[in-house]
Amino acid sequence: MANPGSLGAITYEIEASFGVDTTTFSTLRLPITAPIDASGLVHEKVDSQRVVQYRNDGSAWILGTMGGSFKTKLHLPGHGSTTSGAVTLTGVETLLGYVFGNAASSASSGTTFTGGTATAGTTTASGTFSAGGICFAGALGDARGNGQAAAISTHVATTLNLLTALSGSPNNADVLYSAVNIYPSESPTSTTVQSLRFLLQTANLMYECHGCFPTAVSISGLNAGELPTIEITWAVAWWRYSTSTFPSSVSTEANNPGAVAAGSLFLNDVGTATRATRTYRSFQVDYTLGMETLMGPGGVNQYQKIVGCRRTLDAIKVTWTEDADAATTTPVLPGYGTATTRKHALYTSSTGAGSRIALYFPNLAISNVAIQKIDQNLNRLTTEAMAYTGSTTTSDLTLSAMRLAFA
Repeated sequence: MANPGSLGAITYEIEASFGVDTTTFSTLRLPITAPIDASGLVHEKVDSQRVVQYRNDGSAWILGTMGGSFKTKLHLPGHGSTTSGAVTLTGVETLLGYVFGNAASSASSGTTFTGGTATAGTTTASGTFSAGGICFAGALGDARGNGQAAAISTHVATTLNLLTALSGSPNNADVLYSAVNIYPSESPTSTTVQSLRFLLQTANLMYECHGCFPTAVSISGLNAGELPTIEITWAVAWWRYSTSTFPSSVSTEANNPGAVAAGSLFLNDVGTATRATRTYRSFQVDYTLGMETLMGPGGVNQYQKIVGCRRTLDAIKVTWTEDADAATTTPVLPGYGTATTRKHALYTSSTGAGSRIALYFPNLAISNVAIQKIDQNLNRLTTEAMAYTGSTTTSDLTLSAMRLAFA
């Protein structure tokens, strides 16, 4: 008998080698926001195309190879707890690190300010924050850090040099929060992908999926009042049915996201840290994963044709919409498009400790000349930009074209 399709669970484990035939799925039960649809899994049947003697005769079809895909939809929940103290990566942060390439905290622990300036705060801790990392400062309404994200240039001794200035100079005892940074690798030889295996459980059939890797992501919910969300498409090398115990007893994370509110959008020329923010009406990130599937021999399952994958070129587009200028011959957003100056941008979603996310783009090339349009019966302008590799070669983090931060 069929049971409700809205019931289900998905658990995962990293693979020691691609597609390995192992049946443990205990790392984490993903806190998905939509039921798992297994209909994208494929076990091909191929027409034998044998010659027959009668008009409508035929022969048995040939059992082919396995493959297909499924999707997981998750909130982007922030870290789930305050990052003012010691920081340990959550299961969702670790999973997203496998998707994009890397996940690491900007510092093992948060600290406090003892003073300093808006671009060079003085900290209690010495040299603990990573160059290129994202942090959060202060609390909403303090007129200093204001609970917003900031991008770090360097942390030398007790001086925290920022790429994006705070709203004001920090006071003694203002909290400096660490953040978990999720980011792609930029080295041309950093093309390996950690394969995963998933157990897809429903109230009826269940499927083990082996040799899984991400092929697409969709980030949404970045506008005021929305909930930040990510949908990940996973390719599958081979699969089989399971009779595992359902409901699953594997632990999950129940960290709720913060609604987008009271955040900010920092935007200035590359190399200029002076705080300048834009009042956006909509904000969107289109991230196209560059992933090349490898076909070949050597699979562990007799129907397995996919034996690996490699990262290729990602494409990252940032789009935002603002209200149109008053009549002028030098409107701001169109001016970005006609100029050649690169921009850097830092988006903060919200200011609640434990549910904050940020997105930093160190090197944006404006890719359109904004023309006024009617949007919700108001005159507005939309700007598009492509995110490229950062100019600081210290590490993969400083080079990364996009940094997604949780705090």
